[in-house]
Amino acid sequence: MTRFSSFTPAALSLLLALSTAVNAAEEAAPEIADQTAEAAAVKLDSVEVSGVRSLKPPTVKVGNKSGLALERVPQSVQVLDASDLEERGVRSIGDALRAVPSANVGNPRTARYQSFSLKIRGFLADQQRNGLRQRYFEDVDPSALSNIERIEVLKGPGGVLYGQSAVGGLLNIVTKAPQENFGASADASFGSFDQKTLAVDVTGPISREHRLYARVTGEIERSDTYTDFQKLDRENVALSLSWQPLDAVTAHLNSEWHQRNTANNPGLPVTGTLVSNGVTELRRGLFLGEPKFTTLNAYAPLVQAWVDVKLSDNWTLTPRAQYSGFNTDLQQIRVLAPVADTPTVINRNGRNGQENDGYSVFQIDLIGKQDTFGYTHNLLIGVEQNLERSLFTQFNLNNVGSIDVLNPVYTYDSVAPTGTFAFHSVQNIDTLAFYFQDVLALTDQWDLTGAVRQTRLLATGIFNGATDATAQAATTYQIGSTWRFNDIWSVYAGYNTGFDLEANAGSRTPNGDVAQPEESDQVEAGVRYATDTLRASAAIFRTRRTNFVVQDPVDPNVFTQAGEVRVDGVEVEGAWQATRLLQISGGYAYLGSKVVKGDAGDDGRRLGDTPLHTANASVEARAPSAWLDPKFGTVSLRATGAFVGSRNLTNTSAVELPDYGTLDLGLSWALRGLSTELFLLNATDNRYFTATGNANFVYAGDPRTVYARIGWRY
Repeated sequence: MTRFSSFTPAALSLLLALSTAVNAAEEAAPEIADQTAEAAAVKLDSVEVSGVRSLKPPTVKVGNKSGLALERVPQSVQVLDASDLEERGVRSIGDALRAVPSANVGNPRTARYQSFSLKIRGFLADQQRNGLRQRYFEDVDPSALSNIERIEVLKGPGGVLYGQSAVGGLLNIVTKAPQENFGASADASFGSFDQKTLAVDVTGPISREHRLYARVTGEIERSDTYTDFQKLDRENVALSLSWQPLDAVTAHLNSEWHQRNTANNPGLPVTGTLVSNGVTELRRGLFLGEPKFTTLNAYAPLVQAWVDVKLSDNWTLTPRAQYSGFNTDLQQIRVLAPVADTPTVINRNGRNGQENDGYSVFQIDLIGKQDTFGYTHNLLIGVEQNLERSLFTQFNLNNVGSIDVLNPVYTYDSVAPTGTFAFHSVQNIDTLAFYFQDVLALTDQWDLTGAVRQTRLLATGIFNGATDATAQAATTYQIGSTWRFNDIWSVYAGYNTGFDLEANAGSRTPNGDVAQPEESDQVEAGVRYATDTLRASAAIFRTRRTNFVVQDPVDPNVFTQAGEVRVDGVEVEGAWQATRLLQISGGYAYLGSKVVKGDAGDDGRRLGDTPLHTANASVEARAPSAWLDPKFGTVSLRATGAFVGSRNLTNTSAVELPDYGTLDLGLSWALRGLSTELFLLNATDNRYFTATGNANFVYAGDPRTVYARIGWRY
């Protein structure tokens, strides 16, 4: 197995060579660099800089809520914009997170559900769209990127503003908005494993008189994959509208449809990948499901609407509504432990099922400013209601045999699967929450932030005809402060909490009491530096997940809500526009994890799938137009390296996932509205695996992949 030690010299040498070559070119011929000033200005959320893109973070509404500039948020936030995703050749949400030092990019896009493996600072991360929480919508197609304008990565719990969310943080996906002027683009990609993708984006006015604008984006893919018998067919389309009937009223609509049809990839057994089976190392593309039976068909609709009503110069009222669905017919084979004394023969079981979920969200936010006794209060007052309706029916398969990894013989080539009814589950979860935030400007440089949220939940479950109803409640809060020395430097400190009601919704303890919500918190302090050519941030933090179910230390048959795990960490990230031709970015994270109180044998161990060290670095170099005849366009080269340290497979497993590194290369050429790009991903063809939360199987990381993208912009 290729380890990071053998990857490092080649990757770092290439990154250093790019930097040295571009700097030498500019020193030898400064006049060449000056000609790049002819490049068109780049606009990024109201920040416009001639010649190069400004690295100074814009004022963004983090999660479409606070409306604060990033330097005023007392918590780590990292923004990934669409242009960066395109230039890196990103093909999934997991790929996008390679630029976040503390993130775990999780399983490949060919896995069942990528989002269940995405982590930040050692803990799972939730996804939102335009500030509204999703419920499984993101699991249909992790490669649906055509309607993404930027991804705001909030690190750590955010339970006050964003409701129940994962401990690690959240990824708020901001979708593309309609533009007032007509614009259009189309991209076609093709490459390794017979990849074929087509994407389009069209925007412009429907009626300038009525200030009605629209945008349509869409993408279709028909590809094979590096896994035997697995194809990847997927489609997504989005329609967004913006309408301003009055100067004080602007209405927005975002509607999307995602669909994916593929094989239900069961992954690879730990024995033969991470642990020797005594014979051979398993191929990454080995398929241990059932080619004629194991399918995963899923589709999901999403409709979001919100209206910004300007009540006065200082106050805005924003009602929001969302409906998202998740629907799937699945046939699944599970990879289990090897047959006793035969490590090359793997036990399996299986199921088929149907899931249909509907998730509705209603919010009303009142945002404004109020001056009191000479101090300015930036206020947010909101109410939210969530209605979740979930249905799942499962049949267990009776005749799934074991499989020999050296000579796979599939059970259902000639024998039809038979299933035994397992369960029919209906779950209704109704949530009502009230929240309040005050960002108090004590001076022009000093802010104090305080926020609180009260959430109540009623869960009604019907399992095989038996009904049970439980009620839960959670209170979360946030306190923090930021100090801006000037327009460049700022520091912050904060404490924020989170909760997860749904993990225990409808559950009871062994003595019959209603299970309480899982909880989380984070204490963090950091510093930020930002100019047009240099952006950097550093943070130190402790993040905890508490109050989850663990075995009683005296009686392993009894479970109590006493679990606690934590991560003590340091994270740095930034980007530097070294010259007009050269940009360097990267980051590093140290994640010291510990199971404080877990199941028997867990205490004191490192948290599963949490590396101690992670890092990334990227160099992008542009060729001066003077090197080429301007009529031939411009050329740029990009190299991105990433390192993930070793980590335990699970909390209790003695098996370790080795450290690994990847190197991605990109070469692009652009002439007016035409562009051609060539990407070489995992250029060193490093063999690595990702954890699934299960001690029996893992997923293989993407092998070396080459693909080209041809684009047109108007």
